[in-house]
Amino acid sequence: MEKNFSEQDSLKLINEMISQARNNFQKGRSNSSIFCGYVVAATAFANFILIYTMEDPNRSFWIWLTMIPMMIVSGIISRKHQRQSTVRTHIDKIVSSIWNAFAISIGILLISIYGTAYAVNSSYLGVLITPVILTMMGSAQYATSVACRFKPYLYGALIFWGGALACVGCYLLREFSIQFIVLGVCAILGLSIYTGTYCK
Repeated sequence: MEKNFSEQDSLKLINEMISQARNNFQKGRSNSSIFCGYVVAATAFANFILIYTMEDPNRSFWIWLTMIPMMIVSGIISRKHQRQSTVRTHIDKIVSSIWNAFAISIGILLISIYGTAYAVNSSYLGVLITPVILTMMGSAQYATSVACRFKPYLYGALIFWGGALACVGCYLLREFSIQFIVLGVCAILGLSIYTGTYCK
């Protein structure tokens, strides 16, 4: 029977896998993306406000510890969806691997930047965090959009890449705190609005 499996059958199977993966992604990952988008945006806007209201602006960055419970809740949402999915394809596994790699890379990035900053006794490396994370987020969204043929994430990738360039513009103007406004806007547009609009 396997010998009768034609090229057309192969293409049909691949398309069915992509369709199933996109359906799973739209029903499950969208909730996690919307949640993360709004939490990141709220944290970024709060950080911007705290920089100008706290006696020691450097302490304002501790607010990013909210990312830890956010990741835990996001993981719970994703696992709940995985248990409810009746069919998980190879493409589902690829998409999960993309985002697992993104999370691991973010962790390594932060350790590398803070470790290096401590070693050379300089905080200037911290300006790299926001544009690099935006660039990596754009890359993860682009890979997901290609794997699932999911256009909203392609638009989201462009938003995040544009945000990374906007951060560089802020640095050139010596307006370092504006990067948090850029990050918040990108999080809402790239994760929450596009995903929420197209995944209902």
